Amino acid sequence: MAIQANALPPSLVAEINELKRRINALERKPRPGSVNERLPVGMIQSPSLEGTQGAEFTHGLGIINTTGLNQPVIIAALPFHIPWDRGAAMDVSVTVWLEDGVTGGKTKEVTLNKALDQGGWTRTLTFSWIHPQPIGFDDDLVYKHIKIAYRVNKRVTASDGESLTVGVGLPSIVVGIPLGTYKEESTDGNPRIDGALTPVQD
Repeated sequence: MAIQANALPPSLVAEINELKRRINALERKPRPGSVNERLPVGMIQSPSLEGTQGAEFTHGLGIINTTGLNQPVIIAALPFHIPWDRGAAMDVSVTVWLEDGVTGGKTKEVTLNKALDQGGWTRTLTFSWIHPQPIGFDDDLVYKHIKIAYRVNKRVTASDGESLTVGVGLPSIVVGIPLGTYKEESTDGNPRIDGALTPVQD
């Protein structure tokens, strides 16, 4: 006599479905070395950000692929510099933040401008974000990402005719950091300039 599919108890069906979901999550888990690899840091003079000036325009510096991410913290460090012209720092400005492509959650925004200049040399903007994306066995998404977003608040035309704003280089990104690894972790990303990471001591 054939066994009908609906003969299984509901509790067993639910348990089988949960096991399938966990297996799918494990299959999508990144292999060692596919995450937590630091990207190259920009050179001493990072290129001027592209994009139209204005509060209504949001641009993307890049996308962090977080598919299979199973830890709640990411670290992002962006090298930047304020361009100079005719012997002085230019009055330029951009605002930067991280944005979750799943929930729409964002870090606190930080504005990079002339006040942060140190002789045209590179400084670093660092985020330590306890992000809102689903992780581990709660994650059944096929693709996830976090966007490095920015607005160009002010551009200035240099003496050579080039339109410039703040220069930002390639970010260094570390994903999959366990909660409680660094004291600077925060749900708003705790953006800071030239900020160090302080390990939590047991």
